[in-house]
Amino acid sequence: MWVLLAVGVLSLFGWLGYRALQGPVATGPVSITTADTTSVVSVAGNNDAEPLPNNPMPSYPAAALDAGVEGDVIVRLQIDSNGRVSNAAVVGHDGGVDPALDQAAIHALQQWRFQPAMRDGRAINSVVQVPVEFRSER
Repeated sequence: MWVLLAVGVLSLFGWLGYRALQGPVATGPVSITTADTTSVVSVAGNNDAEPLPNNPMPSYPAAALDAGVEGDVIVRLQIDSNGRVSNAAVVGHDGGVDPALDQAAIHALQQWRFQPAMRDGRAINSVVQVPVEFRSER
């Protein structure tokens, strides 16, 4: 049991491979990609939080797009037992660092809803990390 818990906690901090959810939402030649978490069901009634369909995508800030700023923002979300985001914080970057990209990612991800994590058949609070890619396609 402790091994499964340790593996689950470590995987939260080491995720690099994600499945793309949707295409860009912003108008113009941009690409914004977020990714969902991959659920691993290890014991009956136990699974990780999963994003629900149709969660809003971040908007590419116009000033950052005009300046050609691109990069990845990694956001850690605390999910409550109802599947709502209770806290969101930027925990990393790859590429350009721009506070406007951070704010755009946090603003959208705070609106996300999840199927809550389950342990022993009960919904529990959990933590997930979501990378958000901001790419200009100029």
